[in-house]
Amino acid sequence: PYPGLAAFTEAEAEYFFGRELEVEEMWKKLQRPHLLGLIGPSGAGKSSFLRAGLLPAIPTGWRVLISTPSSQPLVSLARGLAKEVAGDEEAVQDLVRFEEPDVAVALFTHWRQRHEHTLLIVDQFEELFTLNPPEMRQRFADLLGRLALEADVHVLLSMREDFLGFCSEYESLKPLFSELTPLKPLTGGAVRRALVQPALKCGYRFEDESVVEEMVAEVGSERGALPMLAFAASRLWDHRDREQGQLTREAYEHIGGVSGALAQHAEATLEKIGQDRVPVVRELFRNLVTAQGTRAARDREDLLSVFEAERRDVAAQVLDTLIDARLLTSYEVPAEEDGAEPHHRVEIVHESLLKAWPRLVRWQTQDADSAQLRDQIRQAAQMWKERGQ
Repeated sequence: PYPGLAAFTEAEAEYFFGRELEVEEMWKKLQRPHLLGLIGPSGAGKSSFLRAGLLPAIPTGWRVLISTPSSQPLVSLARGLAKEVAGDEEAVQDLVRFEEPDVAVALFTHWRQRHEHTLLIVDQFEELFTLNPPEMRQRFADLLGRLALEADVHVLLSMREDFLGFCSEYESLKPLFSELTPLKPLTGGAVRRALVQPALKCGYRFEDESVVEEMVAEVGSERGALPMLAFAASRLWDHRDREQGQLTREAYEHIGGVSGALAQHAEATLEKIGQDRVPVVRELFRNLVTAQGTRAARDREDLLSVFEAERRDVAAQVLDTLIDARLLTSYEVPAEEDGAEPHHRVEIVHESLLKAWPRLVRWQTQDADSAQLRDQIRQAAQMWKERGQ
């Protein structure tokens, strides 16, 4: 019932508590303007809110498409639309030319006309700025503006609040600033509901109320509190008392409390990997973080290619251990969805790990200068490849 650092999905909506009022208010807002922004600090639970809160509450007559920019925003968007127009032979053929703005607008107009209302959600919108060169940022921003104005599609952009200023540089995104919805960290009773109700759904309860109070008090009003709390709850669930049907104080102390649970788990994973392989762990994380301190999804083979051939098998083993420990997450990109062979992408499970694991914080500080250069080289290489080398 607790996804830990991973976001809630639509399939886990029954365990998602504490945002009921915000979900209702957001659907009311979506009835009117065509370009809206959902902003909040890292760790506020924006992705969970969208996938496990907003989507399951979709009103009758609405159709929703959700996408994330990644390092290929147009490909990601076309991939999402492909599922919506599957079976329409003409539309499927036009998807090949999706990078042509007029074709993309026409395809979304066609999708819109098949439904009473349509909503395009672009989650983690900050990836447009952290993972893409200026030329792509402009093209994608212009397209989103046209989808709202010309295709009559409601567009909701969800992003970290510290990246909102980037949107002001694009004329097509300026309507956002009059239609912003802040998603603040959960507080008070909503936090307690998010903590207690998922366990109750499964027939479990906290051993005593003081454990809940301590967990809530430990994170206080910290901006990134929610993922830390969710991770601690997931660790508590792993150590639950099955005979008594309880989440116990003994288990809470064993995991190191809320603040200690994540760092303790990360360090225990490193110990399992072995001291001699810590440099491999550091190199993997170095290539999964941008210079702005955000996550970057990388293709598995690209990630492993930074290691010399004789070290690649070791790096692959370390990578799999980090994925098994849920510090990293891996997902498959099917061949038919982006014109390449099937491949896996890897990313850090949640940005809170970048702040809550002291060792990783230290690594980022030491690596700050080279991180900027690495991002610039990666973007230049991507553009070079897209332009036929």
